[in-house]
Amino acid sequence: MPLRHLSLCLALLLCWFANEPAAAAHRGGTHAYLVRGIFNVSVGLDTLAGKLARMGVATSVYGHGEAGAVASDAIRDYKSGRVRSIILIGHSLGGGAVLSIAEQLKYAGVPVALLISLESVSSGPVASNVRRAVNFYISGSGMPVRPEPGFHGSLQNINVVKIRGMDHMTIQSMPSMHSRMMGYVSGARGG
Repeated sequence: MPLRHLSLCLALLLCWFANEPAAAAHRGGTHAYLVRGIFNVSVGLDTLAGKLARMGVATSVYGHGEAGAVASDAIRDYKSGRVRSIILIGHSLGGGAVLSIAEQLKYAGVPVALLISLESVSSGPVASNVRRAVNFYISGSGMPVRPEPGFHGSLQNINVVKIRGMDHMTIQSMPSMHSRMMGYVSGARGG
């Protein structure tokens, strides 16, 4: 075999091996759908999306009024096999929206690995297709969420009122909250 052909074969093999893990990770991976609050002011979720992307988690950020689009995208991605693990994160009105999205996914037969609500304007219920739900709230402005009948997952309501500097807006942008959420996402990946 001429050296030129051998070099071309080697280059093709290297490209194939270099791209195969990424392609395998892309098929059937984890996707986090983040939903902002009113007027899309929850820009801390955009920062969180960037951090999750650096962890290798595919992310999409939406406004709270796009709950139907989020549900459609998640259903399509799951049923196509592109996504196997769905994560929903929402702040304020977006927190209420992720509860609604989980309900829509339930009717489509799509499981939710993790749902995180931050100062949700809704108390739920958390749909029975959610494996783990974590609701961060500040007593006096947010509220605990409740499970629907038939819910068998894990549900935590965490009152963060005592954290210095915490308020309705900083809950979605504080680095310490991002670290906590990234830990939950890491635990839910591929599940």
